[in-house]
Amino acid sequence: MAVNTVLRTVKQAVWLGWKVDTNWADPLVFAIYYMVRPLAGLLMAGFMFYVGSTVVDVFSGEHFAFLLIGNSFFIYIVQIVMSMSMLIHDDRAHYEVLKHIYLSPSSLTWYILGRALNGVVNASLSLLLTLGFGVLIFQGILGLPIPINWLGIDLPMLALTMLLGTLCFVSLGYVLSGINIMTSRVQFMLSEYVSSILYLFGGVIFTPELLPSWGQTISNALPVTYFLKSVRFSILHQTGGDFQTSLMLLSLTTLVTVGISVGVFRFAMHKARKDGLIDKKEEY
Repeated sequence: MAVNTVLRTVKQAVWLGWKVDTNWADPLVFAIYYMVRPLAGLLMAGFMFYVGSTVVDVFSGEHFAFLLIGNSFFIYIVQIVMSMSMLIHDDRAHYEVLKHIYLSPSSLTWYILGRALNGVVNASLSLLLTLGFGVLIFQGILGLPIPINWLGIDLPMLALTMLLGTLCFVSLGYVLSGINIMTSRVQFMLSEYVSSILYLFGGVIFTPELLPSWGQTISNALPVTYFLKSVRFSILHQTGGDFQTSLMLLSLTTLVTVGISVGVFRFAMHKARKDGLIDKKEEY
């Protein structure tokens, strides 16, 4: 496929994804809706920590910073994975355009990539807004002593981590898209199952060392664990070889995820063509 065709496909898919996400409400209503869910999750976890600390009269700023960063950046993961997980259902059963996209000169793979990049943009905006409001409420209004120098973040380190993480989570989204092409009944809960597993074992609100041995084994196999570790190193300025190890393991698990996503998606497309699933319409 020509490079111009690929770029045009990705560009139009990004624009289409943005219009689908935003055309149901005016910009203010959409912004409020898009921010409420992730902000509510952050505030719920933060206030639970704050109230519990008040009851026992012990507050750890380091632990609160751990929770704040983990919960905020996990929003980024969830929104990318969720948007890609529901893509096949929306285009195949709701809008009934997947068969037309599949028959077009462009590739369904590049179309999904464009929609995924739209999810990355939306997730990035949601992350910035949620983290900003979280800092305003907990550090600004409540005056909690959070040991984070927001002006001293290691931006190159954070940018490299976000780049690897985005590649990994988009690849995971391809896995879920492939599964949804082959099925018709799990779309609505698949992303919830996956995000719940990542939330529990990925070191979002507590360190994986607190898990039992079998839980630590699962955690050590998940790229989200090393993604959040690397993010925390870049923000909290923990030094030493740990960051290099986390970044190396993030790169390794990302490569494994990319390889799995290529295999799963190719198999799913082969099965979908063979079994006539591209234009299958579910009725509920």
